[in-house]
Amino acid sequence: MKAKFNSDGWLSGIEYGDFSIPFAGMQGFFMEKGGIETQIVCTMSGTTLSGSTAGITVTAKFEELQEHMRLWLRVENRADVTFAGKIGFHMGVDSYMESYPQWHSPFFPTMLRCEKTHLWGYYMNTAGNALAIATSGPVASYDIRYNRLEDGDYGHRILGTDILFFHDGILPDRHTLDLNQLKPGCVYENTVYLIPVRDKDDIVSRLNCIANIPIIQAEKYTFELGEKLTYCITGDVAEKRLKTPDNANTGEVMRCHGLYRLQVTATNGKQCEASFYCRPDWDFYLKNAAKQALAKPQKATTHVESFYGLFSCFLAAKHYGDKKLLEQALHSAEELLPLMFDFDTHTPIVIPERIQNTALLVSLLVDMYEACGDERYLSDAAGFANWLIDTKQGTDGVYRKEGRIHYTCVIYIAKAMLELALAEKKVSASGFSRHYASAKRAVDELVSSLDNIDTEGESTLEDGMISCSALQIGMFALTLPKPEQKPYIEAAERMMRIHTCLEQQLVPDCRCNGASLRYWESQYDVMVMANMLNSPHGWSAWTAYAHYYLYLLTRKKQYLVSLMNCMNSCAQLMTLDGNLRWGYCAQPYVKAQTLVPDYECPISEHGFRGKYEAREYGESYIDMISGWYRTGEQKLVGGYESCPLFLEKETLYVDNQGGCCDNDVHEIFKCMEETVLGKAFVHENADGSFLTYGCTAVRENGIVRILPRKHTEEIICTFQERDEK
Repeated sequence: MKAKFNSDGWLSGIEYGDFSIPFAGMQGFFMEKGGIETQIVCTMSGTTLSGSTAGITVTAKFEELQEHMRLWLRVENRADVTFAGKIGFHMGVDSYMESYPQWHSPFFPTMLRCEKTHLWGYYMNTAGNALAIATSGPVASYDIRYNRLEDGDYGHRILGTDILFFHDGILPDRHTLDLNQLKPGCVYENTVYLIPVRDKDDIVSRLNCIANIPIIQAEKYTFELGEKLTYCITGDVAEKRLKTPDNANTGEVMRCHGLYRLQVTATNGKQCEASFYCRPDWDFYLKNAAKQALAKPQKATTHVESFYGLFSCFLAAKHYGDKKLLEQALHSAEELLPLMFDFDTHTPIVIPERIQNTALLVSLLVDMYEACGDERYLSDAAGFANWLIDTKQGTDGVYRKEGRIHYTCVIYIAKAMLELALAEKKVSASGFSRHYASAKRAVDELVSSLDNIDTEGESTLEDGMISCSALQIGMFALTLPKPEQKPYIEAAERMMRIHTCLEQQLVPDCRCNGASLRYWESQYDVMVMANMLNSPHGWSAWTAYAHYYLYLLTRKKQYLVSLMNCMNSCAQLMTLDGNLRWGYCAQPYVKAQTLVPDYECPISEHGFRGKYEAREYGESYIDMISGWYRTGEQKLVGGYESCPLFLEKETLYVDNQGGCCDNDVHEIFKCMEETVLGKAFVHENADGSFLTYGCTAVRENGIVRILPRKHTEEIICTFQERDEK
C-alpha cells in the first residue's frame, strides 16, 4: 500500500496493488452551529495537522502501515461554554460519479453504519474494489453530501461523506446518544482505519482483524414462521441478546411476525447489532397492495408513477379471482388513462417524450388483458407499442427521448415490449414477431453498450440505468435456446458486478439488506425536499428482477440470495396491518421541509391541501401521501407539486394539487408477482445441505423430499451434479 498526500498535508490517494482509491474535494474538520457551517482550517507542522475556530481545537495525523492507514483525530473544547451542534470530518473519498467512463474511478459510499461503540462500512468502485473504514471509538453519526442543481433542487451525484463526532439532532437509538455536546475542557479522540480491500468478500474479515470489531452477517435476513434464525458473528463474543416482537424467549425460532433485534457485545467491549424479520406469506402483500392502491388513489398526471398501483390491482385480480376488485380497477383505469393517452390514435396526450409512460401503459394493458381476458386491451397495447417503435426506436435499436437521449433503461422499455410479445405469442403471430424483434434490437444494443448509456435527469452512474439494463438483457436471454444465451448472460452479469457498489449486500439490517441505493426521489415522490438514501424504494425491485433472471440463467446461489433479501426488505414497506409506506430512509439523520396535510384546507372528504413543515428522518420509514394529497376539480395535473402540465403542443402551469409519484412503490408488487409469488426455491449447497425459501428440503436415503408451504405453484430446484432424485 502507498499513500499520496497534497502539499497541504491532506490525503490525495491510496494505491493498493492494481487499483487506486482517489481522494478529492473537501477533507478536514468542520463545525456547524445554528445551521451555519464553518471549515476549521488546519496547518501542517511536521506530520501533524492542527487548527482552531471559536475555541474548538483540532489535530489530525496520518500513519501509513503496510496494509492500511490510521488517521488519528483529536478535538478539544478550549472555550468556556459548552458546544452544541455538529463537529465532524470531511473524509474526502472521491465519490463524484459524473459520466462514462469517469464513473469507474470514484468510490461510492456503499455502506456506512454506526454502532454504539464505533462506526464501520466501506466505499466501493465498479470493479468491486473497496475501501473499508472503521473507527476505534464511538461517533455520533455520519452524513452524505449531495450536489445541488441550478434550480435549487438536490442533484443526482454524491459530493462526499462526513463522520460526525458530535451531533445534536435526534438519532436512532442504535447510535451512541451522549455525543450531542462537547463541554469546556473536554477532549474527544478517535482513530479512523482506512483499509484497502481487493474483493467484497474480504471486507468483514479485514475489518475484524485490523479494527478488532465484531460484525454480524447472515445469508438470510428475513424468515417465515417456524424457521430458525441463523447468522454468524465475526469476533469473540462475550454476550448476545435477541429482542423479539413479543418480548418472549423464542430460542431463535421465528414464532411471531415482526422485527427481531440481535445485540452482541464482544470480549473487548465493542458492540454491534443486527435486525431480522419474520414476514407473512407473499399473498398477504399482493392482496393488501391492491387494497392500498384503491385507498391511496391513482391519478392522471405527467408521470406513470402516479398510476402504478393499477398493476397491483390487476395482478391481484388475476391471481385471486376477485371480481369486485377487478371492477374497481377497471373503473379507475378507464377514468384515468384516457386523460393521459389517446386510445383512438394510440398516442400519448401528456409529455410524449417521457416514453416510459407509454411503455408502462403497454405493460399495464397486458396485465389488464390477462386479468379479464378482453383482447381489446391487448390490441390497445399493440397500438401504443407500435407508436414507440415507429417514433422512438432508432435503427440501432435504442428507444430515445427527443431523438438523442438513450432511454431504453429509463424504467424498462424493452421489458414492456417483451411482455407484450410473450402475451401475443398465442393470439397474434404478426404482433409477436414485430414486438419481439423490437425488444431484441434494443437488448442487443444494451449488450454492446453496457454502461455507456444515459439515464433520466442528471448524468451519473445510478441504480436504475444499470439494473434495468441487466434485467432486460436477462429476461430476453430466457426466451432463447441455451446455446444462444451466453453473450447475454455475460453482459447481464457484468452489469450487475458494476451494480454491486449500489447495493446493500453487507448491512446487517433486514429493512434494507439487498436493496439498491437511491437518493433523489423523495423530493419528487413525496415532496420531502432533501436527498436521502431511499433504500428500499419502489425502484429497488429492478435489482430483484435482474437477480431473478440471472439465477434462472446461471443457477448461481449469489443471485438467489440477493433476490430474496431484496424482495424481503422491499416487502417490509408494508406494515403487518396492511398499510403501505413509500420508502425507507437508511441514513441516520436527515432534516427536510416536508409536505404534510393542512387540515384547515380540506378539498374532499379525505383530501387536503398541503403545507410544508420541517421534519427529521433517520433509519425510519416514510409514509405515502396519496392517501390525503388528492386531486381537486382538475383531474389531470403535473406529476409533482412543481411540475408543469406538459401537453403535446403546449405547457400549462396549473394547480398541481394531488400530483405526486409515490405510487411507484407498487413496482415492488409487480416484481413480487413475477419472481416469488407462488414459488418455492431449493438450492443445494456444495456440502449437500439446502438453502430453501418457501419450503423445507431434506435428503433421506438418497432422495430429496421437499415440503412446500401453502399456495406454492412452482418449485425451482438447483442440485449439485449427482445421481439423486
